[in-house]
Amino acid sequence: MRRIPRPSRATDPSHSLSASICQRVSPLPYRGPASPCAHIRAAAAFSTTSPNCFLLPGKQDKKKHQQFVRRWQKRLLGDSEPIGAHVDPYDPTSPVRIAPEEQGEYVEVLDDEGPDFPHYKPSENISGLERVGGEEWLKQKVEKDMAVEFEKLTLRTYTPLTLEMADEIEELTGTPYTLKDENLMMAQTVHEKTKRPYTAYNFGLHTKVTRPNDLRSRFTQAIAEIYAMKQTGLEMDFSKFANRGIYDAPRWVKDIKLVKTDSGDLALAFPQHKSLEQLLETMQNAPTWEPAFEESDELLVDEAEDIIATEEQPPTMYPDTPAHKRAAVVKMDDEKKPFDFMSNRPVPRSKPVEKPVVEDVTPTTTSTSTSTSAELPAQKSEPQPVRESQSKTQHSILEDKAQRLAEDFAALRRSVQQARASGSAVKPEETKWRQIQVADVDLKFALYKRLYQLTGYRISDPDLTSANTLGDLYNSLCLAAKPQPTSLFSAIHVEGQKAREKAKREAASAAEKKRKADLGDLINLGNVELRRVKATKPEKRSKIGLDKVVHYALWERGLGTGMPPRSVKKGKRKAHAMVGLSRKRAEFSKPLSSKGADFLAKKTRMWREGRESMTQSSSAV
Repeated sequence: MRRIPRPSRATDPSHSLSASICQRVSPLPYRGPASPCAHIRAAAAFSTTSPNCFLLPGKQDKKKHQQFVRRWQKRLLGDSEPIGAHVDPYDPTSPVRIAPEEQGEYVEVLDDEGPDFPHYKPSENISGLERVGGEEWLKQKVEKDMAVEFEKLTLRTYTPLTLEMADEIEELTGTPYTLKDENLMMAQTVHEKTKRPYTAYNFGLHTKVTRPNDLRSRFTQAIAEIYAMKQTGLEMDFSKFANRGIYDAPRWVKDIKLVKTDSGDLALAFPQHKSLEQLLETMQNAPTWEPAFEESDELLVDEAEDIIATEEQPPTMYPDTPAHKRAAVVKMDDEKKPFDFMSNRPVPRSKPVEKPVVEDVTPTTTSTSTSTSAELPAQKSEPQPVRESQSKTQHSILEDKAQRLAEDFAALRRSVQQARASGSAVKPEETKWRQIQVADVDLKFALYKRLYQLTGYRISDPDLTSANTLGDLYNSLCLAAKPQPTSLFSAIHVEGQKAREKAKREAASAAEKKRKADLGDLINLGNVELRRVKATKPEKRSKIGLDKVVHYALWERGLGTGMPPRSVKKGKRKAHAMVGLSRKRAEFSKPLSSKGADFLAKKTRMWREGRESMTQSSSAV
């Protein structure tokens, strides 16, 4: 083992660290400043002896050093430099010297591990799945886009019309489609109640009633509403109301009855604790767009009480805290900025708080009394604005409650007085609404419009003009609600049945009088037949007997069984299993033409002649 001689390190104070780094890293030659000792620089560059200027070559740049440290901290820690990196622990405002009682504690709140997200569930059928594609889907998509643009341009709601209806309305009016009025909530309510768009062409038609109980309840509601408007002297037209006849009817409407007074006029008898004013107020109720959130006065009062109750208390320390820690705690001034924990700059030191010199002066009793009396008003004057606002809100709440109670009491008094007056006016016998005469044309037309609006059924003009009582109107409404015939065959049968019933009723009164044959008589004639579908040619041939003749002729020629396929009863034939190849017999559904029949007859005759000649030749041999 031998030692490797190590050359001495060249000492050159003018050679900087950057020059040596550039010589080792950069492939290009470095041309440094000229040195008086050039022969020494040519020595070996490798040495373990550190020069004087290895770490601090000259004056250090603070800003570059700080940027270098931040860059490496960000690379290593993934964030800015840690809290308190440049904080002086001897600074009175340092967070290191703030007691935990003064600083407070952080409470760690963890989010729920299982958020309420809808879990994926495979569907078993196609019901409820979103459908994408197709003409209907494209129409809905185009209509939705048009609705969004319409609302942006006109600032109005777009009711769910089809494109064809919107185009038709625009062609009729010559202007883009808009709503009749500006009540957006009313338009939404009409669409939810009637399932129809809210337009000028629709005055609030409901969907058609299908059950008899609903039809009767709607008829009773229409009578109560129209007679209430007539009794109060209002115009019997719901289109003049703000809600246009669309409102939530109360349940007690069906309990309203029509009675006759001593003078013979009709009046409405309301159930207990109900009045005519309540019905009219409900009929004229129109929904309006309310703000999203309104703070009530009670909440404001509670918040004011909480503000008064929760006053700031001076921070306290534990009694076991030593004296040197108590002296180290510095109270933060409100005028100064709070300590920024994420800042990289050191916080300037604040001047230590000097305790005021207390002079040993014995105060008199008068001075103490005046000082205490002066401090009490100052303390009381702080929550005075809050108490004033609290008293104002409580006063307004009490006024509103008192006004509501007064209105309720007045309405109750009116209902009691009206009930007494109606009880004295009503006769002991009950008046049936079916027998009430309807002679006023305006009243009859108002009932017709309201019934059409509520039920969706339209009473015909002859029935409306011939109706004399409310019972006749109800019967006409029931007839209009009956399902109409869907085909000419069913319509003729229905009309014929009505004609036969009418003829039977008239036959008892005028038996000797000669009358003309009606539709019922024509249907029952022997030479008249009504069919749902037009008769086909095979049916016509079978009816006149031509089908049997044709099949018999085919059977004579060895074709077919001789029986029409329609005359063979089902279940008589049994399928027999055939060994080998089964030959299917040809069935003719249509008769042969004359040319075809002649061709078959000729072939049959030739076959017979050929067979006879063969038998004769064989017998001669």
